[in-house]
Order: sequence, then C-alpha cells, then structure tokens
Amino acid sequence: MTIDEYVAKAKEDGTPIIDVRPPEMYAEGHIPGAVNIPLAKIPEAEIKPGSYLYCVTGYHAGLAKEDLAKRGIAAEDIGGIENYTGPEATA
Repeated sequence: MTIDEYVAKAKEDGTPIIDVRPPEMYAEGHIPGAVNIPLAKIPEAEIKPGSYLYCVTGYHAGLAKEDLAKRGIAAEDIGGIENYTGPEATA
C-alpha cells in the first residue's frame, strides 16, 4: 500500500496516524489528522496498537515501529511524507 492508501484507510476506520518527526518539522506541515509524537518520545508514549507511523522518508518511522515492537505494540510504518500526494499537508 502507498502512504496515500494508508491515510485513506485511516480516515475510513479511525486508525491513528503518528508523525514521528521533530515538532519543528511537524509544524511546517503534516498529514491532516496526524498527531506528533517525536521519535525520542516513542519509548514512553502511549500508542494504540495498529497505529500508522510516518516521518520524512520512512526510516525513522521504521525505528519507531521497532521500539514499539519491543514493548509488544504492533504498529505500521507507512513510509515518508515525501511520498504523500493526498490532501494538502497542514501546518
């Protein structure tokens, strides 16, 4: 699935979308409806199992997914906002 398909699915079924980029990058623009939980805060954050994670390229979202898996929380790395072509990223 593409990041756009994941975002559309999240909109349909209410899956949380988490932007793991630093707050400054999130403030510059993010996927509509996404919440910002920076990568450094993922280890102690309360994350709903099945949440979708993204960053710029997908690399840091993958690291976040690994951190969550160590805590027994399954999440999906949906890639990077650089590949997002859906509705305008909001600031």
